[in-house]
Amino acid sequence: KQLENVYRSLGEMMKLSTDLTQNVGGLNRVLTNVKSRGTWAEVQLGNILDQTIPGMYETNVKTNPKYSGQVEFAVRIPNAEDSSITWLPIDSKFPLEPYQQLLDAYEKNDPAEIAAAYKVLEARIKVEAKSIHDKYIEVPYTTDFAILFLPFEGLYSEAVNRGLVEVLQREYHINIAGPSTMAAL
Repeated sequence: KQLENVYRSLGEMMKLSTDLTQNVGGLNRVLTNVKSRGTWAEVQLGNILDQTIPGMYETNVKTNPKYSGQVEFAVRIPNAEDSSITWLPIDSKFPLEPYQQLLDAYEKNDPAEIAAAYKVLEARIKVEAKSIHDKYIEVPYTTDFAILFLPFEGLYSEAVNRGLVEVLQREYHINIAGPSTMAAL
């Protein structure tokens, strides 16, 4: 009877393992497709905004009259003086390839490779921050800063730990947020 219970438990664990492998494979396929990855990051950011400030933001907002594109999300900030609205632009970015290169370098424990991989990641995040600044910030229609959302805590931690927060604020007027800090921000 005990042996039968062990076999049944083993069968259940094998099924769970198979299901998990399939789910990880599906997640991997989503994350390797650039369009799906971007959509996934947008959905994650949208869920965070829905949970923290429902009804206080809009999606796909034209915040800058000088730019024809739209930012993914913008928080509505009412102006009490003239009943106009100022927008706080929020855009999600997911530089997976540079981040994965950095993780691979950490795994190899090669300081030179880690430094090189971080420089690539830093450059990519700076390009994204500059793009957000140039496209979506236009005072008085917007705040004088925007938010760049990084959808992985590890990615956000790398940016914070390496001092990128201050650089992005100083050079591009961009604040960064990860999944756990977005609500607080």
